[in-house]
Amino acid sequence: MSKSGPPYPDYQRACGWTEASDLYPTHPRLTDVQTCDAIIIGAGYTGIGIARQLATLLPDSDIRVLEAETVGAGSPGRNSGFVLEHAFTATNPEAAGMLYQQYHTTQQEMREAGYQGAYTPKPQIFKGAATDRGMKNLSALARYLEKSGQPFEWMSADRMRSLTGSRYYRAGLNLPGNSLVNPYTLISNLAQSLPPTIRLYEMSPAVRLSKTSSGWLVTTPEGALQAPMVFLANNAFAASLGVGNAYSVKIFTYAGVSPPLPADLFASIAPEGHWGLLPAHRLGSTLRTTDDGRLLIRGFYGYEHEGNDSTRSYLEQSLFSRFPELRNYGLEKWWGGTTSLTANGAPLWGQLKKGLFASIGCNGVGILKGTLLGHQLANLAAGHPCMDVTGLMGKPGWMPPEPIRHIGFNMVSAVERRLAGDER
Repeated sequence: MSKSGPPYPDYQRACGWTEASDLYPTHPRLTDVQTCDAIIIGAGYTGIGIARQLATLLPDSDIRVLEAETVGAGSPGRNSGFVLEHAFTATNPEAAGMLYQQYHTTQQEMREAGYQGAYTPKPQIFKGAATDRGMKNLSALARYLEKSGQPFEWMSADRMRSLTGSRYYRAGLNLPGNSLVNPYTLISNLAQSLPPTIRLYEMSPAVRLSKTSSGWLVTTPEGALQAPMVFLANNAFAASLGVGNAYSVKIFTYAGVSPPLPADLFASIAPEGHWGLLPAHRLGSTLRTTDDGRLLIRGFYGYEHEGNDSTRSYLEQSLFSRFPELRNYGLEKWWGGTTSLTANGAPLWGQLKKGLFASIGCNGVGILKGTLLGHQLANLAAGHPCMDVTGLMGKPGWMPPEPIRHIGFNMVSAVERRLAGDER
């Protein structure tokens, strides 16, 4: 199959959730040619979800997982650690309510396998609005949540201030049931908890995908695997294997974290304990506290390529506008990570060709969504009943080729940034 772009990003900066020692490989590289029953490309939330469910349904199968980097070094360990049960997008409110129940069940299962050492106890998670447009977005979301039967509660400016210590926000929507985690620890735990019958290879990027008479051949720099079934769980990087380029695009988003703050200062920004704030506008800034007394901010988007050092200033400006008392501390670390976006938020999901399965396009909410879609893809491949993904989430919209796609992204982003205003 034809290629588009590299098989994984070469990040410029280490992720702030990890130390260098954490990134040491714990699984071997693939260094020879082997056959098996199923190949999973990508050891993120979707890939781990596929592997776990497939091993449950087909316990005698030889299942292999290929990870391009060390587990957690890529996108799964670089996000801001929000585990969201709420379904903010779906084909209709009824579908959103059904997805909410599925996400709730998925989180309960994930707690057992991955939350030890990764979970922030009793956080409060909410949407926050700082502008008139943000308030309108919150009102529209509240109506949607009410129609779909998802729990929420309005929060006043005073209530927002009592939780965050900041006067920046005018109102919010409390979203019970969601969680905060250290994403690197979570994905590491999930990978370590896989059944011993599953073989996982690190530092083994899939660089070529070929159809054979008996199935599929996946080639890595030092070896190859052949199997009748292949699962693409590497999001927009599936385009490097010739799959999904017309429906998905790689977007870099950025996060920064303060140094550990003095106890009294941290208490002033978390008077009632840990919290996580999601923006009322999709290009707004996400913020959260961390277990070691820091404040994390995520925001800003870059198309296909990682940004330069000016990104740090952008993140700090957004942070200081909300918490001017942090000007003397700034950001100790900042880093980029990728997410895969589709034109309308719907995933490219299902059996694309005989024996070729894919789940591409997490659209920035990959922990529960990716895990659920992985479980369901395994059900589909094993011939077991599965969720109506297309009926609940829709089909991805077609994206034009380059350079039209890049021009369009820049135009839409410029408009959205203006509309976001102080939500950024």
